Amino acid sequence: MLFCRKKRRKISQSMIATSLICVFISVVIAMCAIAYFTFQLIVEEKGKARVDVLQQISDSNSVNCTNMVKAMDALYEDFYAELIAPGNDENNIRIHNLLKQVDRQFKKIGMDMMIDILMNDRRLFSTDLDENNLKSLKNTYWYIKHYSGETRTSWNLRFREVKDISTYGLSYGRTVYNREGRVVGVIVLTSRYEALFRTFQKLVSDGVKVYILDQNGIIISHTNPNRIGNWAFDMKMFRKEYGRNSYKIIQRSGRNILLTNYHDGSSGWTFVEEQNMDDLLWDGIKTMRNCLLVVLVGCVVAASIAYWRGRRIAQVLSDFTEEISDMSVEKLGELPVQDEYEETYVLGTAFNGMIRRIGDLIEDIRIHEQRKQRTEYDFLQAQINPHFLNNTLLSVKSLIAVHQPERAYRMMNELVELLHIPATPEIQFVTLQEELHLMRSYLSIMNCRTDKNVIFLCEIPENMYGIFVPRMIVQPVIGNAFFHGFAEKEEGCTIRLRTGLRGNALYIEVTDNGEGIEAERLAQIQSWNYRSERLH
Repeated sequence: MLFCRKKRRKISQSMIATSLICVFISVVIAMCAIAYFTFQLIVEEKGKARVDVLQQISDSNSVNCTNMVKAMDALYEDFYAELIAPGNDENNIRIHNLLKQVDRQFKKIGMDMMIDILMNDRRLFSTDLDENNLKSLKNTYWYIKHYSGETRTSWNLRFREVKDISTYGLSYGRTVYNREGRVVGVIVLTSRYEALFRTFQKLVSDGVKVYILDQNGIIISHTNPNRIGNWAFDMKMFRKEYGRNSYKIIQRSGRNILLTNYHDGSSGWTFVEEQNMDDLLWDGIKTMRNCLLVVLVGCVVAASIAYWRGRRIAQVLSDFTEEISDMSVEKLGELPVQDEYEETYVLGTAFNGMIRRIGDLIEDIRIHEQRKQRTEYDFLQAQINPHFLNNTLLSVKSLIAVHQPERAYRMMNELVELLHIPATPEIQFVTLQEELHLMRSYLSIMNCRTDKNVIFLCEIPENMYGIFVPRMIVQPVIGNAFFHGFAEKEEGCTIRLRTGLRGNALYIEVTDNGEGIEAERLAQIQSWNYRSERLH
């Protein structure tokens, strides 16, 4: 066999192991990357929603603020006399009627505005709230507190429920002073923002506290109305320290709090959200779990593809190995070339070229051996014919000299029969029947030469007469019987020839009843280099 049977790992196993190792390393790297980027991803994703909100506010400032300021100036002039007047029923009716008139004007020009007037004596006038809904405005007194500062006007984001409809709006408030310079109330214009409300509601539902600071660090919007109007010192410092679109982790009440900061340069407002790190980490864990699941599924798919492709490649190589292992010197053949892969195609083509070259070399060796054997055979025949012919002619001469012409004539006829086929050297094989005819002629000549009467017995099945054998293959054995076996024996000499088949091989057995040969002498005769005694 061309390959020893030492146990080795198969290519398919190595490829599968390599694929699994690569998948494991990829999973570890992916987990580390996910753990590193999940926090950033969550913050950035949440930050995009905040930036969108601020963008809406900024766009609103550029479009609506000018109109709201003009409307506020007109309202202030129209309502000023009634607002500083005593709060009796007649005055209140005039204020309500005036509000309805202004509201119709706003709707007529397409402005979705809410007007709220709050007085120090707890009177409230609104275009959206009736007497039954006054209690729903929980932060009524905040307006008085917030707009009673040094500035006469202020912007604000506020949340309110109007007729069971929750909304967020951009508010513009102006403090009302009496003629003595005392604060008697405020007028607030609010422009509705439904998209802003939906965004804020989602933040609140996620357990996030939302802050919006003005340029002075005052909380102008908060999910907790009680915080509105307070000065957020730490948040203002946070904004200055970290700049735009950043985050910071602080400790408050023994908990880690994540503060995320987004600053809008056009309005000067800072959008800050506050979230418990435990909740954020839990969101991160869920995100990591989902990402890891996706990575694992991808790795399984990749490993399956690698396994499938590896099995196909390994199967080609396994078939190639089995074909080579089953080969032997007597059975060389070309392998089917797999052209699916470049490597296997080159390998198979090169191997088949090598097999063809080996086959050519074997054929050359076979032809060379045949020529060598023919040369040796011709040399042997060249030795046999001159000696045998010389001795036979001498015997014929002796018979003629002693006046035995009949025996001399018979010997010459047998010699002609014997030399008939060797006259054509290219004929190297004869049938077994022809070989027996030659041996009878040879035996007749030898009987005349030695004055013996050797009996030649043949036991050959009729179906073997047509088998081809090398010419004169039996002659050396019969000659040895005369010169060695029957040298001292005069009568009763017998040579027996038997043939048979052993598988596909023909065997020829020649025996005689002569004296026999010693074992050492027999070994010498049968040796390849023994050529001293041939036919004489």
